[in-house]
Amino acid sequence: MVEHTYLCHQCGNISRLSADSTQPPEKELKCPKCGNSQVRELPSWEPLGSDLSDIPREWEYECQHCQHKFKLPVPGSPSQERNIRCPACDDGHIHRLTRTGFEPLYCG
Repeated sequence: MVEHTYLCHQCGNISRLSADSTQPPEKELKCPKCGNSQVRELPSWEPLGSDLSDIPREWEYECQHCQHKFKLPVPGSPSQERNIRCPACDDGHIHRLTRTGFEPLYCG
């Protein structure tokens, strides 16, 4: 069994549901509190109890070599972020422009 954490966008309820990893997920998830179908799975790094609507799904970077600005999905770990390269010149010397305070809580 695998446990997943879900957030309801209508009432803000955070719920945990267990599922068998060998079976496909349900066609439509519904909030157990209000029944709304606007439910999404939370990534493992998202802190519970935070205002999840303000957390960006992607970060903006700038290459220090060519000054190209680009956006990428939030990396899954610090080592993934260290491996990011500029899509314009392939240089690895980049700087994150997204303001601090939005760092995920990496576990493990």
